[in-house]
Parts: sequence; structure tokens; C-alpha cells
Amino acid sequence: MTEKTSRKVFVRAGEAIGIIGSDDGRCRREGDALVVLPDERWGNPLFADACLDESDFHIHTRLTLDRLTGSGASVLLGGHYHYQSSRPEGHTAFRVCLDEVLYPANKSPDKQMHIVHGRTPISDMSPTQAIKPWWTWYDSLERQVVGACRDFFRPGEPFTVDIYRRGEDLSFEINGREAFRICLGEGLRITPGRGCENGGWPINIGFLPGRSALKIHDFWAEGRFPEPVFPTADAWHFNTGGYNTYRLPSLCMTSAGRLLAFTEAKRMRLSRLWEWELNQVQGETHCVMKSSADRGQTWSEQQVVIDRGVSYEARDPSPVLDRDTGEIFLFTGSGPWVVSSRDEGRTWSEPRSLAGAAPGGFKDLRAGTANSAIQLRHGKFQGRLLAVFYASDIIGLEFSDDHGRTWQPGALAALSGASEPTLVELSDGRVIVSPRMGGKQPGRPFMFSHDGGASFSETRYEPAIPIIGRGGELLAFDPPDAATAGPVRPIICCGPVDQTTRLTMMVSLDDGRTWPISRVIDDGFAGNLALVALPGRRVGVLYESDKFRRLSFQRVDLDALLHGNK
Repeated sequence: MTEKTSRKVFVRAGEAIGIIGSDDGRCRREGDALVVLPDERWGNPLFADACLDESDFHIHTRLTLDRLTGSGASVLLGGHYHYQSSRPEGHTAFRVCLDEVLYPANKSPDKQMHIVHGRTPISDMSPTQAIKPWWTWYDSLERQVVGACRDFFRPGEPFTVDIYRRGEDLSFEINGREAFRICLGEGLRITPGRGCENGGWPINIGFLPGRSALKIHDFWAEGRFPEPVFPTADAWHFNTGGYNTYRLPSLCMTSAGRLLAFTEAKRMRLSRLWEWELNQVQGETHCVMKSSADRGQTWSEQQVVIDRGVSYEARDPSPVLDRDTGEIFLFTGSGPWVVSSRDEGRTWSEPRSLAGAAPGGFKDLRAGTANSAIQLRHGKFQGRLLAVFYASDIIGLEFSDDHGRTWQPGALAALSGASEPTLVELSDGRVIVSPRMGGKQPGRPFMFSHDGGASFSETRYEPAIPIIGRGGELLAFDPPDAATAGPVRPIICCGPVDQTTRLTMMVSLDDGRTWPISRVIDDGFAGNLALVALPGRRVGVLYESDKFRRLSFQRVDLDALLHGNK
């Protein structure tokens, strides 16, 4: 994380410099203002293209609202927009809002707008209760009405908002006049989003236009911004390309050196209770892909790989390249299913069910994580395609020895709390399968197979890996350009070590027995991720960042990682 304070400009004289989130068709520049139009489907929030940390900061914006009745708008501080489980105003937010009625249908179009902020105590509530600051039974404790908007600014005229954090004080000024001040001590704080009662998440800042257009003239912030150690490039960000959100990324390098990225793409519908809370539309989970010819620095236009409606949801994409034939196999969904491409991902076959090869007859197995399919390189099973799947507390493998034409059931094991497994081949041909485990204890189980995935021989718990709970991927670093492989073949483990922050890459140089190299590569939010070996001894990492707002790609220099240099 950067320690020094810096200024980032997001909108200058109506020009969008660093913003994400708003649907391109509902955000446009008019004169010296960036006009953000409302969207009845889900509110059309707009966020700064950076998050603050929880130190002192100053946020400044100049806005215009055309009317102060029957509308509603919010300046968002600390919000978290993650489809089914979020309200973008977060737990402590400044809002220029259409009063406080729970059900949108009960809101009168003639009612005056008020300035409202929420205060959520975290010391005397359970984590479940602490994430519901705007529910009616907490009204007297959390929601504070400052006054009518017309007492602070006029419709159709620009007004300024300045938000300051100085130590434990958080103050909000409108046109230079303090609207309210709160103390963040004694159990109160800026809540960086849902599910983060342990703290440490970066803080979102942004806007929600409500039911009329919101004009943004200027928008900047001064403070400390969590920054990745290595340069990043965005592959996706939410509310673009016809989808509301993108989750669960995966990566694959083709035979010709083309980098492919896959992800779930979801469409959402409006919740009946909240005009800006979403529920997933049944059948609207698709698999989309982008490609890169420059190793992840830039990405192509989006291509839909699987769109099957309600009959088949393209969940959890996991690719693997057959190095002998050049064919790419992509495992998805529950069953599981597989599609393949023989032309570098330009076209794809129809989905084919692999339920008939499910070990133990478990036909409801789901595709694993991003790095849950490999082709073996060593020993007598060289060339075997191997994929790991899971159900509730069940881990199962399937394999193919004829380049994907037929598939056979492999190892099967029951492990309480196990889900979303990743796998890796060691230099002697052994296979490690490592599922994610629930709870908050660090460490991962390693399930070993000595026969190419046909059976499990032993299970070892590896406490040296600090990745907690449901995260982390494994990769055996076999670079596409073998000439730069070097004498040591590293095994890489990568994941967030504080539930959803501090994305850390660990390296083992002795086939997973010890993990002497560990380095945080992004100190901000990080969710699910994918790993791939790149030419030039680099590791590609595609991960959910900024509280699921984007999928960021980072190229990690392995030698710099090993020697502690950037």
C-alpha cells in the first residue's frame, strides 16, 4: 500500500477521467458536467476508479440536481455494490435522498428530499445485524435526518460537497457549510462494505443518481490509495457489455501464445424491496471471454462463449490446453459440462455433459475453481487431461487419456467443509488437490495422488499457507517459453490472506514442502482469482478487485518476486 497522501482526479469540468460502473448509454458529457441518468433496473451507480484506505482523506465534488422533489440521489462513501447482497450507500454515507420510506412504491413524487446519513454500531451487534443499517427496526439508532435539501442548495444550481476525515472525526460540508459531523470511535466507523466486519477493506466513493439526472462537474479525492505492487490492467468492470457483474475469472494460454480470459457474466433484476438492490435473473449466467495478444496489457472485445438460458448455466469456468493437439477444453456448470475450441478460442463446440464419468455416481458435481484442470507433464501419465470437481463435502476427479474424446472417473474423497478445489502437478508426477475450506483458520489441505488422479493416497494439512477460508489457487510454473524455465520449477500459491484483502503470492521451490517466498502483491480488496504462466518468467493473475467492481490483470515478475525487488 502506498504510504504517502496523493490526489486523484475522477471528473474535471465534466470530463470523465477515472470513473467506472455507469452504463455507457446512461452517462454522457454535457458542457462542463458529466450527466448520470437514473436507471430503474438497479440505480446506475457511478464509482471513482480508486478506493481510499481508512486514514485521513478529503473528498470534493461539485454537483447539480435539477429538482429536489420526487427524485433522490446519493454521494456514496463506503458502499459496496455486489449484486444480490449490497446496498450502495454502505453503513455510513452522506445521502441526498428522497426521504427514508422503505418501499419505493410508498414514496410520494411530491415529497421533499432530505439529507440523511446512516450510523451503524459494530460493538454491540452481531455481524449479520451490523450489515443492515437502513432497515426500519434500526431507525432510531442509525439513521439521522439532517434537514431538507432546499435548506442547503437550490435546484438547477451547482453546489459543492466536501467530506473530511481527520482522525476519528468525519465531517460533511455543503457549499462550505457543515451539514453534520460524527465521531468514528467507540464502535462507529466508515464501513467499507458488506461482510467486512473485521475491517481493512478499501473505501469506495461514488454516486447514485436516484430518479432524476445527476450532474457531476468536478470530483477528486486526497488521501492514501491502496495500490498493487505490480502494474495492473482491467479486463472487465461491472455494468458494461450488457451485464451487471462479472465474477469467477479464469485464464488459459493458447498454443500460439494468445492469452484467453473467461468469466461468469450475470444479469440482474430489481429487488422488490429496494430500488437499487439486485437479484439474479434465472438463466442469465453466461460465460464470456476476452483475448490478449500482448500478455494481458490490453484486451479484446467481449465474446460470449456459452449462453444457454435456463437449461444450462455457465458457472465456474475452468480451462485447460491440450498441448499435443492445441484444443482448449472449458469446464463449466453443474453436471459438469465441457465445451472445446480448436481455433484458439474463436469458436466453441456445443456443451457436452460429463455426468456419465462422475466418480462414485455423483452426477451433481460442479466445476472447480479457475485452476482446477491441467494436463500432466511428467511420469507414465504424461499427456493426461485431469479435472477436479466438487459437491457438498465431496471432491472428485475425471481424466481423459485420448485428448478429451472420452472421460473416465478418477479419485473420490469426502472432506467436511471442502469446496472449490484447485490442483497442481509436482515435478515427480504426483498430483496435489487442494480444496478451499470454510472458517477463518489459515492453512490448506493437500490431497495427494500418485497415480495420475485415479485415487488419493494421503492427505496432509499445510498450515504454512496463510490464506484463510474460501480463496487461493495453485500453479506449477511451466513457462510457455521453456528456454527461460531455469533450474528450479516453482510451485505458486496465491490468494487473499485476510479473508478478502492483501492478495499474497507464495512460492515453493521444493514441490510444496516449504514456502519461503511470500509477498503481498495487492494490499486492497481481492476475491476469486486465476493464475497462468507467461513467457519471460512472469505469472499472470486475474482477480476480482475493488469489491467485485472489476476484474484486474496483474503480471508478476517471478524473478523480482523471488529476489524481493519490484
